[in-house]
Amino acid sequence: MADSLNSIGSIATHIIENITGVPTGVSGNMVEIVDMARQHVANWTGNTIGSNSIDDKYQFAITNFAKADVVDLTSAQVGGETLKLADLSIAETGEAMSADQYRKMGDIGMRTLGRKVQIQRSLS
Repeated sequence: MADSLNSIGSIATHIIENITGVPTGVSGNMVEIVDMARQHVANWTGNTIGSNSIDDKYQFAITNFAKADVVDLTSAQVGGETLKLADLSIAETGEAMSADQYRKMGDIGMRTLGRKVQIQRSLS
């Protein structure tokens, strides 16, 4: 993505600046949210990804997983609005759908990274 997104702090700042309406309870924990996304990608790939000097190839997946978590946490803070009129029920689900899209983009980005695989042969 860019050298400007090469640390968990810079990714956290990027997300706060690009998603409107993030509550203080979520934005105050943004570095931890991004760090969990970094660890998720590191665990899946089997590679060590530090919190600083994050390689460009990991930034897309980490950023999108963190955005999905932020949208989910933001909608959890707000609470779902539901309108009911007799048998008609309309629920506000826009946040969940956008979180799902970010999660899918993160998953696609992570899968393009590949995984470390070890194959061992038994001599029995």
